[in-house]
Amino acid sequence: MSKLLLVTVFLLLTACGVGTTGTHPYAGELEKAEGYDEEVPYSFKMPTSLPFELDEIFILEMGEDEIEIVSSDRYMFDVVLRGDDPEEEHLIVMIHNHGSVENTQGQNEEQLTLSDGGDAKYFYNGASQILVWDDDGLMYQIAIYVDNEERYSVEELVEVAESFEAY
Repeated sequence: MSKLLLVTVFLLLTACGVGTTGTHPYAGELEKAEGYDEEVPYSFKMPTSLPFELDEIFILEMGEDEIEIVSSDRYMFDVVLRGDDPEEEHLIVMIHNHGSVENTQGQNEEQLTLSDGGDAKYFYNGASQILVWDDDGLMYQIAIYVDNEERYSVEELVEVAESFEAY
């Protein structure tokens, strides 16, 4: 009888989605990473497509911006998505509730339009490739550290950006 009850409870919890964050392909992976903040003050998106097979997620920063000279409603969420070869296969995803693509500038800036009509900017300075765009009041950035050679084409990075879905 107790086995039947346990199986029933398990099936109900699984059907209700308890313990997952939805249908995102990486649902539940962020929650396993050290430093995950369950009290994220906004809904965010994560990529569903990467130019490599995801092997590891590492949270660089997740929480209120601790710089005292800025307002306390600034929230930082920076995460590294790594493949089998972390030096060659990695993307850093930064999601912030402050700033916008309009206010970004850098070397070798290229203006882009995403398939949803949104503006984006691509930067390459020899040390990193960065794609920046706004979505639902948040500023998203994808960054890749490189060694004087672009690792991914602009089109590949746009494909990653356009794959972002609610997490």
